[in-house]
Amino acid sequence: MASIAGDAPFIMNPDGKGWLFASAGTKDGPLPTHYEPIESPVPNLLYGQQESPVIERYDMPLNAKAEPLDPAYPIVATTFRITEHYLSGPMSRFNSWLNELQPEMFIELSPELASEYGIEHGGWMVAYNLRGTIEARAMVTKRVRPLQVNNRTLHQIAIPIHWGFAGETVGGIANDLTAMVADPNVSMHEAKAFTCNIRAGRLISNLNMQTPDQPLPPSAWPTREPAPHTPEANQPEGQFR
Repeated sequence: MASIAGDAPFIMNPDGKGWLFASAGTKDGPLPTHYEPIESPVPNLLYGQQESPVIERYDMPLNAKAEPLDPAYPIVATTFRITEHYLSGPMSRFNSWLNELQPEMFIELSPELASEYGIEHGGWMVAYNLRGTIEARAMVTKRVRPLQVNNRTLHQIAIPIHWGFAGETVGGIANDLTAMVADPNVSMHEAKAFTCNIRAGRLISNLNMQTPDQPLPPSAWPTREPAPHTPEANQPEGQFR
C-alpha cells in the first residue's frame, strides 16, 4: 500500500500502471492490434491478419481446431465462474451447501438462440465442436444477447467451469470444448472464446438408445441419491453464523 498509489490499480505490475506495450522482450505487438481468436465465426474487420501469427497452437489430434468462419460451428462460446461455486469446481462439488444452490451443470443462451434450436428453459441441450461434446441443462436468459457483427446475427453461449466427473454433483466439463491455445509471451490459456454448435436433447450413450432425446437411466451415486450431509466441523465458515 505504501509503494503503489491509489490511482495505480494494476497490482500485477511493479509500478501499478497498465502496460499496453513493452518496448522489448515481447513476441507479439505492437498494440493495439486486434486479432480474432483461433476459432472465430467472423473475419477480422479491423486488421488484415485474421489471427495472431505467433500464438502457441499445440496442433495435435486431440486438440483439433475449426477453421475461421467454419459454418459447422457458427456459435461463439465463452466460459465463466459462478458466485455459488467459489474459485473452482474440485472444492465446490464436495460442499453440499453449495450444491444445494447450484445442483446441476447448465449453459446460458439467449431466448432467440433457444427458439431457433428448439431448446427449452430447464431442458437438456448439447454443445459440441471438434474437441468434444457435453450435455447440460439450458438456462434461457436475456443476459446473453445476440450480437450484430458483419451484417449478420452472431449468437453466443456461456458455460460455467465448475462441473466435472467427481463430487456430490457432477456434470459436463467445459474444458472438453476449449482448445489448448496460448499467448506467445506467458502461455496464458486462450479459453475465453471458441466456436461450437448446439442442439436440443441429451447425449447418445451406448445403452441401446435410439435417439439423443431419450432420457438417460439413473446413474449410481453420487448423482442418484441425495447429497450426503456435510458436518459443520468440515466447513469452518459455517460455525460463525
